Amino acid sequence: MKAIAYTMPGIKLIDIPEPQITSEGQVKVKVHYASICGSDIHTVKGEADGHFQELGFKPGQPIVIGHEASGEIVEVAEGENAKGFKVGDKVTFYYNQHCGSCYFCRNGQENFCLNMKTQDSAMTEYLVLDQQQVFKLKDDVDLAKACIIEPISVVLHGIDLAKIRPGDKVAISGGGGVGLLFLQMARLSGATKLTMIEPVAEKREMAMRLGADYTIDPMSEDTIARAAEITENLGYDVVIETSGSRHAVLPAYKIASRGAMVELFAIYGDYKFEVDLLDMWEREITLQTVFQSPYMFPRSVAFFDKLDLDDYVKAIFEPEQFQEAFDTMMSGKAAKVMFKFA
Repeated sequence: MKAIAYTMPGIKLIDIPEPQITSEGQVKVKVHYASICGSDIHTVKGEADGHFQELGFKPGQPIVIGHEASGEIVEVAEGENAKGFKVGDKVTFYYNQHCGSCYFCRNGQENFCLNMKTQDSAMTEYLVLDQQQVFKLKDDVDLAKACIIEPISVVLHGIDLAKIRPGDKVAISGGGGVGLLFLQMARLSGATKLTMIEPVAEKREMAMRLGADYTIDPMSEDTIARAAEITENLGYDVVIETSGSRHAVLPAYKIASRGAMVELFAIYGDYKFEVDLLDMWEREITLQTVFQSPYMFPRSVAFFDKLDLDDYVKAIFEPEQFQEAFDTMMSGKAAKVMFKFA
């Protein structure tokens, strides 16, 4: 079967054996759509090579990538079927499988599971998954849009942690797929002065269509001065940085109001952010990061059709077009790029 793999360096389309169910509690899923995450871009740029080498992979060895996907069940293992899955069910999945037994799992913090098994290999035609990882969708669901449920789950976790109150002034830094999800959810949470900070004109236009009150181009405008103008020199109550650019972290901190929440959502590599602790103390700033969100899927499945996802399904490629797809994603002009496998 077809699969898109990172080959340390480079990416290519490979042929691998179709996976088979091997134990009770598994389901086999035919992947319809798999989308490119920002972390996949970090991977193909070689920024995770050290991690892969620690796992035993060697340069040139193919590593199937991807963890955002949707599809349908084509086989259910015999035995226990607690979720009542059947062939033909449309589903999405969470790419990590937690153990359910360690301290953090038993404490309701499955995202910190000490024995987490990762299945970051969704850019392929079939997956075999534990039922724990799989979530049933409505029969009439648009599977292309359902492919976005995994990033929605992490953003929803970020919204919970940001503690946005109706009337809070909110800024989102980074207008990619994740930033635009944050924008919509912040609006639904009652955000005011809702501002998108984004250098790409197409994404600023998307942000305005999706509910932004203001946009700032950090390449041509003074972000801090413009933010002060928008907020009448008060700053934002919540600032969420999603771009992953180390150059965006300090401005995100500086435009925060007294008592504000600054959420650093993205991966910033080995960047060390120096904080003026006296300033942080005087302004009572809270710095928040966001990790993973396995327990957010039921809410995300229930909520995702409340979001405008039309811009997310405009850049769909065949697996054979993998290079064009990744180039499109790295151009920064598409909200989301995905592959159609079915």
